[in-house]
Amino acid sequence: MADRPMAAIGRADVIQFHTLTHFPPHNVNRDEDGRPKTCRLGEAVRGRISSQAKKRALRFAPHFPGGQRAIRTREAGLLCFRRLLDAGIDTVSAAWAALAVNMAAGGGTGAPKRSDAERLAAPDPAKPSSQAREKAIAALMGRYEIDRPTAELRWLERELGTEQALIISTRELSRIDDGVAMLIAARRDDPEGFPAILDHWVKTICRDKLLVRADHDLDTALFGRMVAADPGFNVEAACAVSHAFTTHAFVTEGDYFSAGEELNVLQGTGAAITSYAFFGGGVYYQHAVLDRGHLRDTLSAGRSADDAERLTQEAVVVFLDGLVYAQPKGKRCSFASDVAASFLLTSRGSDPALNLGLAYLRPVTADDGPDLMLSSIGRLRETHRTVVAAYGLTNRVCIFNGYGPARTGNAPTPPEVWTVEELRRFVQEPAA
Repeated sequence: MADRPMAAIGRADVIQFHTLTHFPPHNVNRDEDGRPKTCRLGEAVRGRISSQAKKRALRFAPHFPGGQRAIRTREAGLLCFRRLLDAGIDTVSAAWAALAVNMAAGGGTGAPKRSDAERLAAPDPAKPSSQAREKAIAALMGRYEIDRPTAELRWLERELGTEQALIISTRELSRIDDGVAMLIAARRDDPEGFPAILDHWVKTICRDKLLVRADHDLDTALFGRMVAADPGFNVEAACAVSHAFTTHAFVTEGDYFSAGEELNVLQGTGAAITSYAFFGGGVYYQHAVLDRGHLRDTLSAGRSADDAERLTQEAVVVFLDGLVYAQPKGKRCSFASDVAASFLLTSRGSDPALNLGLAYLRPVTADDGPDLMLSSIGRLRETHRTVVAAYGLTNRVCIFNGYGPARTGNAPTPPEVWTVEELRRFVQEPAA
């Protein structure tokens, strides 16, 4: 999130989450070598789970509303191209429309010319670019054992993708679908006038864009969007999520495994498969911030006040449940490592957002006690108390404790709660 003026901070309704989650042996987020990601903190190597992996898990969690999830894609134009081809529209016209969709959805500026599509779909053999195209098509034919027309189409489709992924909302996807349907109908009803209709459509969408400035999905409102080609369609994220890291030193282990030959016609003794799988385990700390006021402002554009508040309430619960339950799915079938957060220290108000990872600058060790989770909880509580006193923080606090050994007495003592439902009520309360 961008820095805000101090006057705005005083009016803020910002919810901060400090989570502790224990992962058994896992590899939910691996590096280019297939090992669990790590980082160095306080002179010790820690296990790490990237914020991007966590946010993707949250977006694709079962509880996330499907109709409110934007799509990240380089293939919006390609989808348009295929639909137009299937409807009998010629390759050059379909490619021209696809290039226009890419531009209008944030992939560039200006409007493509028909000659741009001709250069791709029907190139001049005398041009140097055609020689590179011929080489690429020949390589596709050899690699995939396909005929020339199929290889030409595959090459063209690759060229119709955008270099960077675009973030397109469900409403914007609908606008693309409507435009393609209109072109198909125009080609069917007025074949002679279709070239002029297509020319007008290309110029219009590239001028007016297929993006919208209001009626954002929960996905876009929460996680934001950057449109380099037209910053006016940028959406500032209402949340920030840190990389998770282990509260203690982390060791990457290797598991040598083999699978026996089950057919075994040759009556051999060797294995059919041998390899290594890497994993690690531990207690991870993660900090997340949700600016509820900013979230509601984003969702208010194009909606009534009641609808904006309803969607804000829904988004807050979706975000909380994602922090608790949604985990990256790397090597899930190998480790069955799905877990829920055991402890969340949550605060709400106008205090500045502060990551409490400082609690684990000195890694938790056996000297702190035999239970890593219990020791990690103690460190987090102590650090929070110190920070509150040192900086004069005034946020309201709710602590979800789902770890039995950390509970004392027969019932929780406020601000501690023992059910996720009570924590949901805390984050859903009207702003103080």
